[in-house]
Parts: sequence; structure tokens; C-alpha cells
Amino acid sequence: MSRTSVVVSLVLCAARAGFCQIPATAPESGFEVASIKPADPAATGARVGVSPGGMFTATNVTLKALIQQAYEVRDFQISGGPGWLDTQRYDIAAKSNLNGASDDEMRKMTDQQRDAIKAQFLLKLRMLLADRFQLKIHRETKELPVYALTVARNGPKIKIAVDDDATRSSLGIRRGDAGKAQIRGIRVPLANLVRILSDQVGRSVMDKTELNGNYDFKMTFTPDMGLQGPAGDGPSIVTALQEQLGLRLESEKGPVEVLVVDSAQKASEN
Repeated sequence: MSRTSVVVSLVLCAARAGFCQIPATAPESGFEVASIKPADPAATGARVGVSPGGMFTATNVTLKALIQQAYEVRDFQISGGPGWLDTQRYDIAAKSNLNGASDDEMRKMTDQQRDAIKAQFLLKLRMLLADRFQLKIHRETKELPVYALTVARNGPKIKIAVDDDATRSSLGIRRGDAGKAQIRGIRVPLANLVRILSDQVGRSVMDKTELNGNYDFKMTFTPDMGLQGPAGDGPSIVTALQEQLGLRLESEKGPVEVLVVDSAQKASEN
């Protein structure tokens, strides 16, 4: 699943753009029921979502994309595994035994409560991949090309958030007219922006701005479509960062955690 062509719409993440660690206390079991079958070869696009009732659905997705979702890593952080890892596509429907929460209930939760729900869901997804795909992985740290996020010469142009309401925290990226994209953050730390930037530039981004606290910002740019080039007229993400947010991306090398797939098997249809 490429970062430019796939819509990821996890309801668990919609109310907050932050990330969390898996807690020490694991749920007793994985998904109650899970149906996995090969996707329609004629299907286009892909989608991953979680309904407020706790139903997880994935349409036309690869195992590699599911690994990215379950372990919160990016495409360039996954190595090894069989050749079909990012070609064989599946449709998945799985019912969680976690109590579902509505969008309104999610918005009213604290960051810690949302983190706890998301952490349990991710652990269940990892258990599903281990059970149905016989997925075995290990982690390594490698020295790879990265970007350092720094403050531009004329200083930052982002604004310190004045709203203390933790339920109003959000960060998202959406496509607009003429191929442009917009990143908008409300009451979020720059660590969260770094994660979106990493997805867009295809490298790990390290925050070296030394800017603490929560910020409000908005940035419009033209995504790079790889071999197809820019999606339209307008500034690149690097130019937009400097001109609109007063931040820079500087190329260097640094330690990057990589997920190595030791083995995996195609899931049997059911």
C-alpha cells in the first residue's frame, strides 16, 4: 500500500494524531471472529478502517500494508519476507471483543483513554497476523539516510496552541483541488507532524527543532508521485515547510529501526 494511493481511516486514530506504546497488560485474546479471503483481482484502491462498534475491515490490502498498520512502521522500514508480501491482496473482516466507542465518545476521551483503546486494537491485529499468516518478525537498527527537521533561518512560522482542551487535538492530511494536499494540525506536538512527513518523503524524519509544546499549523503542498513526478503545480513539501511553517528538512544519516520479516504464509480462505 503506497502512501500516495491508499486511504487509511482508522476511527481509533481519527480523534487524535498521537501514537502510543503497547501496554504491558495484553487483552486475553485476539479478534473474536475473523474472515480472510483473496481480494477481487479487478479491485482498485485499498481501505483500512475500524467502526465505532469494534469491527475491523480491510479491503484489497497486502500483508505488507497490514504489517505497517499493526506495527506503526512505514514501507521503507520493512525488509525480508516472501515475494508476495506486497502483491497478494486480501479482504478482511474481524470482530473485536473490545467495547466499541462512538465518534462522539472518542472525542470526549482523554489522550490516555484513546491511547489505551488503540494499543489494545493494535495488539489484536498483531495477534491476527501471527495466527492467520504465521507471521514471524524481528527488529533491527540500521544506519540509513534520514531527514533532520530543523528551524529555518528566519525562524518558525507555526503558532503555539492557545486551546487547552485535550479533546480538540487533531492532525490530518487531505487531498484538495489540482492535485494539492494539505496538512493541518490543531494542538499537536511537532513529533506528530514528523510522522506524517516521514510518510510523505519516504525516510525517517528526526525532530531537531527543539520546539516544545503543542502547535496549530496548516501547510499546502504538491505531493511527489514518484516516477509520475509532481501531482500538479505548487510547492513541494520541502519548499512548503520552509515558506509556510518556517521549518527545514536537512539530509543526513541516522539510526532507523527496521522490521525484518523472517517468515510468513498466505492465509487460507475462510
